[in-house]
Amino acid sequence: MVFQTKFPVKTMFAKFFFAYLLMLTLAIAVISIWLFHIFSNSSIRQINELSDRTLMQGQKSTEYLMNQAMQVSAQLSFDYPIIQQMNTAESDPIVENNSLKKLNDIIFINESIYSIGIYNGNNTSFLTSDYPNIDNEAIEMLNNSDPKTKIRLLPRKLKLSSGKNQEENVYSIFYYNRDKSTNAILNALIVNVKEEAVRSGINPDDRVDQGNILIVDATGKVISDPSGGEFLKDYSELGFIKKSLTESESNSFVDTSLSGEKVLVTHSYSTQLGWHFLHVVPYQAAVVSISRLRNTVIWISLILFAFSGIASLFVSGKLSSPLRGLVETLELMKEKSKNNLKVDYLKDILGGVKAPQVSSELEFALRVDLFKGTSILILKIDEHFDATALEVEEVADEVHNQMRLSLLNRVFDLLQPHFSYESLVINKDVVLLINHDNAFNSHKHLVNLIKRLQEQFRQAMGTSVTVAWGTYVNDAANYHASFQEALEAADYRMVYGLGSMLTYETVFANVKHEFEYPQQHLKALLEAIKLGKEELIWGALDDIFNALKDCQYELIKLSVNHLLLTVFITTELSIQDVKDDLLSNFNNAVSKLRQLETLEQMKLWFAQYILHDMQRIKEKRKHLNSDLLERIREFVEGCYANTELSVEMVANRFDYNPMYFGRLFKELFNQSFSEYITELRLTKSKIYLAQDHIAIKEVGTKVGFNNSSYFVTLFKKHTGMSPSEYRNKLKI
Repeated sequence: MVFQTKFPVKTMFAKFFFAYLLMLTLAIAVISIWLFHIFSNSSIRQINELSDRTLMQGQKSTEYLMNQAMQVSAQLSFDYPIIQQMNTAESDPIVENNSLKKLNDIIFINESIYSIGIYNGNNTSFLTSDYPNIDNEAIEMLNNSDPKTKIRLLPRKLKLSSGKNQEENVYSIFYYNRDKSTNAILNALIVNVKEEAVRSGINPDDRVDQGNILIVDATGKVISDPSGGEFLKDYSELGFIKKSLTESESNSFVDTSLSGEKVLVTHSYSTQLGWHFLHVVPYQAAVVSISRLRNTVIWISLILFAFSGIASLFVSGKLSSPLRGLVETLELMKEKSKNNLKVDYLKDILGGVKAPQVSSELEFALRVDLFKGTSILILKIDEHFDATALEVEEVADEVHNQMRLSLLNRVFDLLQPHFSYESLVINKDVVLLINHDNAFNSHKHLVNLIKRLQEQFRQAMGTSVTVAWGTYVNDAANYHASFQEALEAADYRMVYGLGSMLTYETVFANVKHEFEYPQQHLKALLEAIKLGKEELIWGALDDIFNALKDCQYELIKLSVNHLLLTVFITTELSIQDVKDDLLSNFNNAVSKLRQLETLEQMKLWFAQYILHDMQRIKEKRKHLNSDLLERIREFVEGCYANTELSVEMVANRFDYNPMYFGRLFKELFNQSFSEYITELRLTKSKIYLAQDHIAIKEVGTKVGFNNSSYFVTLFKKHTGMSPSEYRNKLKI
């Protein structure tokens, strides 16, 4: 007997259903295993690379901060008021005030600096920006310091004799000179950097979740601990600290000495600072992405398996589309992951984190050979539009993204037929690595292509592109140096203008290493502002900005900030009635100035800012003069009959110098004081002359004339008739 099933095996539908279900089941299993293997390896590699990169960024940030503080010490040591304060035999209040002003200016500009002190060994004085706190501990450290050194970096707790806190955590940089014969300290500069500045600088946004960067010195004492560890606390007994103190090379390892918790530690040592940097991540937090990935793959597999059973019930034409879409999505994910790894690899090379590897060309599918001659270019899209005028920040970002995409497409069209190159985006700028030999014709051809790129982009997008070149790389070890040179050259877009072609060699061949601030031009500008002369203001600004063109980029920024502060004080203090708005107005001016990209734009902005404030000053003076005129008029009206009335009397009433008041009175009333009083008295006399019962002699006395004959003579001189004739005329 033959039994028939509900779905006969011999039917076409049943054959397709079971075959397709089996195929999908096998495919899902294979794809799930393959995906987990690929992404888990990628995740582990990314965790290690991200920890290394995070640690290196924290270390570089800290070293940069300390270098800045040391540069401040060096710059101050060449400042004339500071030199006076450091070497004068006796205390001089004027020198101290000038020095304090200089120190406060530096601290105002550098938010990372807590205080600056100046020690004078000649008179054992100690001048500090944190008055009245006297850093006696620093003086003792100076006397006990190594005679062979001239500069010293020391983390310490700064004792405070006043204020809310008893002490402040700082990193002190001692810069001092000794007597060669006695080793006694002649003078010293002490720059105290805030511990919180270092702590905020070592926590970049792309940290591994729940990870912290811990900094300890060579003895294991805490230099910085964002997790809340006590400053200068001894951690040397912790296992991972003890292990790190014995090594100077970068490494990663797993440790369980921290409260029995398993942690992943990445270690790096700064030879410049003598400090150990450790990135400590809970192990579970480090591998959580892999656990999530495993769970995600399992769920995806179950969902796909269920979907395959349902999908198998449909006709073959409707079944092919979901599978094709899934495969395309997976391929896209894989391609995107590879591209991200390649970009991160190139960023690490340019950032000096890694050295090029021979196998990298195949591993990351690089289009350039990193061991052949290469030029590094930075392409900066110049903002001719006001990004702040866009209502939504996301819209501004989208405009930038569209412009970069257009630029990258044009780079491909122009360079791809002629050169092997790689492109990536770093801090919104396009960076190109282009393989070519350094022969004249090859280099000239590349330059011409880049110029054509600038012109095409300008015509298509209505904005220019500034191009900065590093030195030619003919050694794999020089990528980081060349990239840094391109970054430094790009800064000089401020000097050369938008749409420039900047090479490191050309830019720095024209930079002067010795710079003297154009103080005389600044004095001329301030004098022109006081005089209200627009032509003189433009001329002084031209002189100032022409003097800045040949100096170093950092000095240009400092000089422009100093110019803004000086101009602001000169103009705003002449306008403001409510001083509470001063800081807000200054911050607004600084914000607007930072949006400008070239010295020419800054010069134009300064001119407009000054002329605008001059108009405000004129309007205020006009208002004040109008009020003063009415008060003077009211006073004179009340005492014009006083025979003792004089310009000295009125000047004293309004607290003015008589000579200056005479000029001010003529400016306000368009006539001299004596002319105004004479005219007023004669006008009043006409009122009395209209009254018959008042004698003419008495009229003169009533309006302030002692001598009746003089009154008659003066009246006739101004009216053409005598007082009696004027009275008779009124009767007709």
